[in-house]
Amino acid sequence: MLQLGRSPAGMLANRRRMPAGPRACPSSVAAARLLAEERSDCLVARAVYEDVASLPEPQWRDNQLRWSRPAGVEQVQAPPGAPPIVVLPGFGNATTDYTEPFGNREAALATRLEVRGWRPFVVPVQRKDWFRVARGLLTRGFWRGGLTTDPGYTWYLERVAETVERALRETGAEQVVLVGHSAGGWLGRAYLGDQRYQPAGGADDAAAAAAAPQAKPGTAGAAPNPRVAAVVTLGSPQRPPPPEKKRDMTGGAQGWVDRTYPGAFFAGAGVRYVTVCGRTVRGHRDFPRQREGPRIPEEYAYDSYTEVCGDGEGVAGDCVVPLGSAMLSGARQVVLDGVYHSMSRIGTFDEESGVVWYGSEDVLDCWLGPLVAELQRGPAAAAEALVAAVEDGEAAAA
Repeated sequence: MLQLGRSPAGMLANRRRMPAGPRACPSSVAAARLLAEERSDCLVARAVYEDVASLPEPQWRDNQLRWSRPAGVEQVQAPPGAPPIVVLPGFGNATTDYTEPFGNREAALATRLEVRGWRPFVVPVQRKDWFRVARGLLTRGFWRGGLTTDPGYTWYLERVAETVERALRETGAEQVVLVGHSAGGWLGRAYLGDQRYQPAGGADDAAAAAAAPQAKPGTAGAAPNPRVAAVVTLGSPQRPPPPEKKRDMTGGAQGWVDRTYPGAFFAGAGVRYVTVCGRTVRGHRDFPRQREGPRIPEEYAYDSYTEVCGDGEGVAGDCVVPLGSAMLSGARQVVLDGVYHSMSRIGTFDEESGVVWYGSEDVLDCWLGPLVAELQRGPAAAAEALVAAVEDGEAAAA
């Protein structure tokens, strides 16, 4: 996620008061300590869905669902010749959240991928780096909502490009899989099409490529970066809210990416897309609010969803990003009941939540399976799927 919004210092699902903690962006790693006690109050969800168009309505309890690993889901091993995975951190996150969260390397997304035979590389980011996004505030384009990814996110995309090159160099592979968490998802889409990070003139020689003129940051390309085989987005807000409801807090950057590369834009060129989102908390807020203390999960979700899509009441999502904002048309879509946006307690960066997120052991295989299926289908099948999705959309519109 991407908003520079306000978040609570802490909360519990049992509505007891918590001491205040440091403030943090709601899209950061600190966005999901929402169930620490009495998790039995939430109905256990046992479903993973890939037919998003006809999702059955679950039996909500206190506007929440709790995860339970579906029967029959086995550990997904990397297939022979699998591309290395480049993990793109979400807004406010740091590399360590994916390599050694809370000082526990065994609990890391990167470690769990390694155990399954994948080669993970995490884009190097520190939390303080996200202050660089504020560069956009100094431009007229930001206040007019007319920015591309430059200047606010150029630093991030350059690090993605460097990490992709390192992954290819160290593994000898020709392509990578981009796995973007939260804002890393739409920024991964930006990298995929940005002409600045494309091989220069198709030059195979590194010296010739380095000497070739480089495109300006935020320059849209007509073809995908050939280094990328697939893009997976985990709880990513794919588009800004409607302008009549909320301001695009990226100054137009996110909207530019979605307009320039809508849906599974490069599927016809062979890129495979998998978009994943939790259906975990349904937004709800009573007005006027007279109760004191931190917001409860459905209130927090209401506020966060409103920032992302302009609506919060009755909207379902991973407690930070609503389901409807996380899915790309033409992509393989995966909905995970009971899975939260991230792994840490709200207001802190150093305490485990006790709830599952996209990188949890029991959850990881539920989206790795669809990724492997997409990789094995091949480029031609991906292109056919995109055509079918476009035709279905046109038929529905008619």
